[in-house]
Amino acid sequence: MKTGQENNDVVNPENPERFTGLKLIRPKTVAAGIPAIFSSARHIFSEMGPGRAMKALFALNQKSGFDCPGCAWPDPDIERSSLGEYCENGVKAIAEEATTKN
Repeated sequence: MKTGQENNDVVNPENPERFTGLKLIRPKTVAAGIPAIFSSARHIFSEMGPGRAMKALFALNQKSGFDCPGCAWPDPDIERSSLGEYCENGVKAIAEEATTKN
């Protein structure tokens, strides 16, 4: 019988003796930006379609809308941005909750 090291079908519960494929890179300086916007848009549009997606995003975390199902976004008493009050994970949570796919 083969051990976990010899057979890729068997999961080995122990940590590997040698790590391979690891890279040390400089951390990013921002957690948002254009890549996050494109990733979020691609995800939600593919799940809901552009019209439903935009309607949901404009209501997300707004006083007359609904709270994000993926977090506990604080509800400030001041005016909120009409552009958006959510993060990339919030967009993905909405896409999953309101998907038109089975």
